Formats: sequence, C-alpha cells, structure tokens
Amino acid sequence: MAFSDFKTIPEVQKRFGIRYAENDFFSVEDPLSPSEQFLQEFEFTRQHINIFGSEAARCEAVIFPVLREVYKGYADHYALWIKETIVYD
Repeated sequence: MAFSDFKTIPEVQKRFGIRYAENDFFSVEDPLSPSEQFLQEFEFTRQHINIFGSEAARCEAVIFPVLREVYKGYADHYALWIKETIVYD
C-alpha cells in the first residue's frame, strides 16, 4: 500500500493500529543556560555566516548547534541521531 493511498492521518493510524498520545517527554527542572562557548560561537555565526542561503545552512549553522547544546543535558538518557537512515518495509 502506497503512502498516497491514505488521505488523512487517522486513516493511517486505523490501518496500522497506531496510537497517538501527546505528553511532555522532557521535564525541565531548571531553566537551561547555554555555555559561554556556545554563545560566542552562535554570535559569530549570526554575524558572519549567511544562514538564509539554504535549508542546509540553517540546519548546520543554527538548528543543530542549538539541539546539541540542549542534548548535553539528556545525553545519558537519550540518543541523538544525525542523518540516520530509517529502513522500513
């Protein structure tokens, strides 16, 4: 069955028995404070790198550094995948 055979998300959920639940998976006890090194690198990026040139530029220069900085607090409990291929039938 092709993805295009489905018109709505509930159709996919019903067909494959997928349950959907919203929850706060990460509890933050203390507000996160970025490291001084992160702040310096981010400011350099903001001033000297064109992050509006492409989606890849935004991902590599903005999104991933922020994600990595936040991930440091969760590294003992979660894995961070970077461009991992997901194989499915």
